[in-house]
Amino acid sequence: MHGMYMRMLIHGSEHPHHYKTFASILASFSLEDEGVFLISNQEATSKDFAPKNFFLHKLRDIFWDWFKININRYKKNRWDWSIYTENKWMNIRQKDLDKEFKCPPIKGFLPWKPDVVLCVSPHEGHTKYQLIPWAIKQNIPIISIDHGCPLVVFPFGNYRGSMMGCNANAVWGEFAAKINSKQGANRELQIITGTPTIDDIPAKKKLGKRNLKKRIGAKLNSKMVLLMTTHREPLKTHCDNIFQEICERYILDDNIEIHVKPHPVELRNNSFLKIDEKVKIHKKDVDLHALIGASDVIISPATSVIVPALAMNIPFVNLLDPNSGIEDAHLYSPLIEMLGNLIGNVSELHEWIKNPPVHDEKKIFEVFKKVGYKCDGKNGKRVFDLCKWASLNKSVSQWKDFDN
Repeated sequence: MHGMYMRMLIHGSEHPHHYKTFASILASFSLEDEGVFLISNQEATSKDFAPKNFFLHKLRDIFWDWFKININRYKKNRWDWSIYTENKWMNIRQKDLDKEFKCPPIKGFLPWKPDVVLCVSPHEGHTKYQLIPWAIKQNIPIISIDHGCPLVVFPFGNYRGSMMGCNANAVWGEFAAKINSKQGANRELQIITGTPTIDDIPAKKKLGKRNLKKRIGAKLNSKMVLLMTTHREPLKTHCDNIFQEICERYILDDNIEIHVKPHPVELRNNSFLKIDEKVKIHKKDVDLHALIGASDVIISPATSVIVPALAMNIPFVNLLDPNSGIEDAHLYSPLIEMLGNLIGNVSELHEWIKNPPVHDEKKIFEVFKKVGYKCDGKNGKRVFDLCKWASLNKSVSQWKDFDN
């Protein structure tokens, strides 16, 4: 770890669930460091951050693209604040922060000028339109954490081609770095740290599958099949049809228990598929890694969830099928080739449900390293160390993992 004192401003975004991204980073602060953390609270609504009217939304985009002008929609009562001082984090009201350094994005002051800014969603909302332009004017380095693990070069992922003004992007693994660079991002600024979101997995693995099943309310003597849905069409309809068929086929099988984890966007826009009430649906905030670790097999398109599944050695059937005939299906091939036969495909789906395979852990780990880098509980420390490196005005492309 690099020495020197650091003052960090952490912007947690408009999405309260992003707190999990920062948990192990917050735990990495030491006695000599100072930090301020803000994240949207449960009182916030989507219209606080972006126009809901289609015409106003387009008008906002035009004014931003042409003139870099955007209305600051920040409302003080919609954000929760914490401050790190004297070796601990404490909740604080914004109005009680020391008023030493003016910060127009928050319509107020910070207790000091940050040495570095850390964020998770530089492509949207308050981070994109207010915080980053301000930090650039103040000559403050900005580090972003990739909010997911891109695995396919989708057309809707073109936003990944921009660094959004950030000095570096902390990515999940080598494969994600390559995907972002194929979208147009500077490869040298895709810094492989691993994702802090999986720093809890070593502790989950120690608990064992039986205890994890108890934690999420699964039957101890049944085979647990976890279906993980998606919100993007046309893939959503393709996957929902498969999920529906699985539920109908196994709902009366006492040896198999089906659990479903809907995508959060489906719950927000009420597009989640209608399935039998006997199926256990985890709509509320759930310990995702306990859910994954309790599973005997996971069926899902290969998105970011494949990373914790590989880390916990859970059999995974990938619904991204190059032969499905749906739009952009041909783009899946590089991913499927990289994953190899350690990941199941649609044709193997029912065999894997009935008899989940046991793969060699060394082979699983080799694939995991490409998409997830490391799962040692230290990825938050790696991101923190990268921020400290950037705060010293060192070239981010020269940063090295302290464990290598």
